[in-house]
Amino acid sequence: MAPPQLDTVLTEMDGSIGIIRFNRPKNANALSTQLMKDVLAALQWATNEADVRVIVFTGVGRFYTSGMDLVGVPSDGPVLSDEAIDTLSDLASSIHETLIKTSKTTIAAVNGPAAGWGTSSIALFDLVYSVPDAIFFTPFVKWGLCAEGCSSVTFMKIMGRQKAASLILAGERMTPQELESAGLISKILPKENFFEDVMKIARRVVAQPPGALKFSKELMMAPIRDELLAANQRECAGLAERGRTDEPRQAIAAFEVEQKARRKAKL
Repeated sequence: MAPPQLDTVLTEMDGSIGIIRFNRPKNANALSTQLMKDVLAALQWATNEADVRVIVFTGVGRFYTSGMDLVGVPSDGPVLSDEAIDTLSDLASSIHETLIKTSKTTIAAVNGPAAGWGTSSIALFDLVYSVPDAIFFTPFVKWGLCAEGCSSVTFMKIMGRQKAASLILAGERMTPQELESAGLISKILPKENFFEDVMKIARRVVAQPPGALKFSKELMMAPIRDELLAANQRECAGLAERGRTDEPRQAIAAFEVEQKARRKAKL
């Protein structure tokens, strides 16, 4: 099956590697409703395509992704309407569930800043590589929302409670060096030729015996899959619940006022 042609995501095959690129560079690859629909379609294609053995996520331009587009774009309609919140929650849930269940080896190639979902979701990937100057943070509480991407479980399992709380509760910004030391990032690679270096690793994985690769991943996932699926359900239900409260709306309104003030100051 040929890679799907999508509006906000680029897909391609490189041998047995399926590449998925967030493609809203003018919007810092923010996750609009359309982009999330496209990510899900691309991920389902890569998961179901027999010739794909490794799936690589990355971003077009300077950003990996700036997370959910809470300000939105006109074609998406009101960002925090009940319908929009339910759609975002359902799409996020489906993306996470597919990442958790796929038998393919998954790689996150973090080519730049990763905010919100861009940070929370990387723990769902098998391998995570980052450029040295990326930045990671999860401003869920700031936006009046809650943890996503199974991060309420994965962050504590990987990094411990205090480091997880620093990201989720305090909204601290962390460097790739900090997260590599904490175990969330597999390795930091030089910015020059970053994606080519990630692809070399992906090709090395593809060169492994396919049966052994798939079997070994299943051994790793079997003990934690149900826990991750349950965390995904809790978090996405929480996103739908929190999205109906006044706190996110107030946070977005304050952000828009701040943005207008910044634009006015530049005139």
